[in-house]
Formats: sequence, C-alpha cells, structure tokens
Amino acid sequence: MKKENLLSIGALSKQTGVHIKSLRYYDSLGILRPACVDPGSGYRYYSLQQIPVVDAIQLCIDLDIPLKQFTDYCMDGGSRIHYGKLIERGTVLAKERIQAIQERLSKLEKMRTEIERGELIQRSEGMVQCSFPAMNLLLAPYPENDAEMKVLALFHRLVRTAESSGLTINYFSGRLLHCQGSQRELLFYIGVDVPEGVQDLPENLLQLPAGEYLCCKQAAPAVENAADIFLEQFALDYERYVIESELSLGDYDCAAPPFVLCCSLPNDLAP
Repeated sequence: MKKENLLSIGALSKQTGVHIKSLRYYDSLGILRPACVDPGSGYRYYSLQQIPVVDAIQLCIDLDIPLKQFTDYCMDGGSRIHYGKLIERGTVLAKERIQAIQERLSKLEKMRTEIERGELIQRSEGMVQCSFPAMNLLLAPYPENDAEMKVLALFHRLVRTAESSGLTINYFSGRLLHCQGSQRELLFYIGVDVPEGVQDLPENLLQLPAGEYLCCKQAAPAVENAADIFLEQFALDYERYVIESELSLGDYDCAAPPFVLCCSLPNDLAP
C-alpha cells in the first residue's frame, strides 16, 4: 500500500479530532492497527477506511463500553462494524446509569429530609412530633458493658449479616429500646434497605412501619432514661420503640454530635 494513499497519524488526528496519544493507545490495545508502519522511521500510516473505525471507538467511549471489548462489535479487521449491537449495549448501560443516578438522588432526598427533621428538633426546646417513614433495622442485643470495642464488633457483625443477606446498608445506626408490657429490651441497630428481589430476610431484621414519633434532643446518649423522658407515653399500655441516634444536622459536629430520642406513638393516641 502506497504511503501517498494513506494518512499519517497527525493527519488522522486532525481528520477525526482524536489526539495522537489516543490513537497510539488504540494501537496498543489492538483495536486500531496502522495500515502501514514505516520500517525505518516507525511512523504510523492509516487508510481512509479506518476513519469510521475511529468514529466507532469514540462511540464506545461515549457509551462507556470498555475499549477492550471493541473487537466484540467489529469483524474483518475492523472493516465491518456492528453498530446495532453497539447501540443495544449502550442503551443497556445508559439505563443502568440512569437507575444508579435515580437511586443516588433518592438517597440524597432521604438525607435532606433527615437533616430538615434534625434541625427542627435542634431548634425546639421541648418535644417535637415527627412523621417517620418505614424503616428496616438489623438488631443485636446491646452489650451490658458498652465498651467501645464491643459496640464496634457488634456493628461489624451486623454489617456482615447485611452483606451476606443482600441488604444495602445506610448511614442510620444507634440504640433501640423495645418496650412491651413490663418487658424492656435494649438493642443495637443499623439501618438497611431491602433491594427488590431479596426474599430470604435475616431473623434479626425489624421492619418498622411508617408512623408518628415524639422526638427530643439530648446532649448525650440517654435511651436508658426513656421512661423518665417520655412520662406520658410510658404511662400508656402499648408496644413502643424508642430510637436513639445522632442528630442529623446540616452542620455536623463529628467530635461532639448531639443525640435525639424518638418514641413511637400509637396510631389512635397520637397527639
């Protein structure tokens, strides 16, 4: 093949708008071999028929298709390109990205709602009634000696349970007091989300329905004193959950975060 009928790598770069370094990289991947390499100078030369190949490679990049997979969409040394397959694969990837972005936006919206609720509680001098969405909590008995290392080990154990069960861990964790009649149980929890299709749920998963809670801020953990803090609620006979967590704020103090106690209210007795 005569050089005068070929494009130098610089000419191909100008023709396609692709940097020379990128064209050399495509060569190293084996997806854009030069039509000719000068044995003396080592200069690369390309045919006009390779311009559409460069365009197809750029389409792969735009669609986030790994370049190492480019050969799956072409044949005959790159002279035939399966654009139908490229578009089909790109469509699947684009839908996956859209779903991931929607899930991210949903998570951010939940966090924004938590911050708004937290700042409302922070501004209040007393009790605040709040509506909580349904929550999924993985539970474990809270150690009698709440040494930091024991709690940390408990946290990691629940994380492993969540991962092995296919559950998605969220940022929510703390202590929970379960009260039914004269029985009281102090538990440690982490919040999880149950992805669609997961059916084999662990036995220590508590699925709390959406409901009303009475909330108040605390300078330090105080769930053990819930009966004194929520006097009216503990005087009533109903199954209740008191959730303790760090207060979600837009300006978060990592060194000394405030806490919040939230006591579930019965549907027919909510203020």
